[in-house]
Amino acid sequence: MSSLEERFGRALGELQVLERFISELQTRISTLRAFTAEYDSAINFIEELKKTDGKMRLLVPIGAGNYVHANITDVTRMEVSIGAGVVMTKSVEESLELMKKRKENLLKAIEENESQLVQYAQRASELRRLVEALAAKIKEKMAESGSESPGT
Repeated sequence: MSSLEERFGRALGELQVLERFISELQTRISTLRAFTAEYDSAINFIEELKKTDGKMRLLVPIGAGNYVHANITDVTRMEVSIGAGVVMTKSVEESLELMKKRKENLLKAIEENESQLVQYAQRASELRRLVEALAAKIKEKMAESGSESPGT
C-alpha cells in the first residue's frame, strides 16, 4: 500500500469517527433541548399557579390519552425530584429556584456541546476536502499506471 493510500485510509477513518461523534452530539443537544423545554413548561406553570393563589382546576394525564379533573388546593409546597427516582418536599420558591438553576445548567451544557459540534464539523470539513484530494490523486496515479501498462 502506498503512502498516499495510507494517508487516504487514515483520513477516511478519522472522518468516519468524527461523523459518529457529530451524530452523537446532535442527539445529545436535541435531548438537552427537550429537557430545557420541559423545565420551561414547569417554570411557567408554577409562575401561573402562584398568580392564582392556589385555586386552579386542571386536567391531569393518567396515561393512554386519559385525564382526570383535579383541583390544586395547596401551593405552599411541592415534591421535587432530586435524582435517582427520589423526591423531596420543597417550598414553591425553592422548587422554582431549583428548576431555574437546572435549566441554566442545561443551557450551559447545550452551549458546550454546540461549541464542540462546531469544532468537530470544521475538522470533518477539512478531512472531507483532504479525502477528496487524496482520492483524486490516487485515481490519477492509477490512471497513469494503467495507461503505461501493455495492453491498455
